[in-house]
Amino acid sequence: MQTDKNLSDLRSLLLITRPSLQSTLLLQALKKRFYNNVTLRQSDIVESSTIADGDLLLFDMLSLETQTSQQWCQHLQNCQKRFKVLLFNTPTQYHHRDIAEWPMISGVFHTETCEENLIEGIKNVSRGEKCFPKAINEYILQQLSLSHPQWNEFVVLTHREKEILSKLRQGASNIEIARLLFISENTVKTHIYNLFKKISVKNRTQAVFWANKNMR
Repeated sequence: MQTDKNLSDLRSLLLITRPSLQSTLLLQALKKRFYNNVTLRQSDIVESSTIADGDLLLFDMLSLETQTSQQWCQHLQNCQKRFKVLLFNTPTQYHHRDIAEWPMISGVFHTETCEENLIEGIKNVSRGEKCFPKAINEYILQQLSLSHPQWNEFVVLTHREKEILSKLRQGASNIEIARLLFISENTVKTHIYNLFKKISVKNRTQAVFWANKNMR
C-alpha cells in the first residue's frame, strides 16, 4: 500500500463510539486504511486529557445520548489542543445549529454514508479539507467562518469581558452568566454585544472558537 504523506503525518484517529461488532469491524477497516494509527474510545466516557495536537476525533452520533453529546461539546470547547471533529451516523434531523456547536467541526456524514465514502471523507479532512453535506455546508461555513475567518485577534479585553467569555466557553446562558457574576441580564447582553463587536464575531459559537484560539 502506497503511503500518503498527509495521512502518515496524522497523529491519531480516535473512533469514539460504543463497543460492538459493527464498531469493531469499522475499527479494523480504519486501521487498514490509516496504518494502525487508530484507537477506539467509549463515547459515554467524556474525557479529553489524552487528545493531542493533530488528532482527528470521529464521533458515532448513534452512540451518543443528547446529554452526553452536549457534555462532549462543552468538554472539547475547553480543550487547548488543536484537533478536528468529525461526526458520522448523523441523523438527518440533527439540527444544523447543534452541529455548529461542535468545536473544530470539520466533517459530517449521515447514517446512509457507506464505509468507503466515510473513509474517503476522513482522508480529505486529514488533508485540510472540510467535508459537509450540501444541505448544511453553507450554514456551517457561515456560522463558523471556516473559509475566510475575519476574527480580530489583536484586542485587549476588559476583566469583565474575559469573565463573560469564560462563561460562554462553559456553555452558560445569559441568565446563568448574570447570576454567576451578580449583574443583570441586560448588562450581560450589553457586554456580549460589545465583546462580539470587539473580537469581530457574529455569535456565541464563533466567540468560543475565538477564545479557544486566543485565550489560555
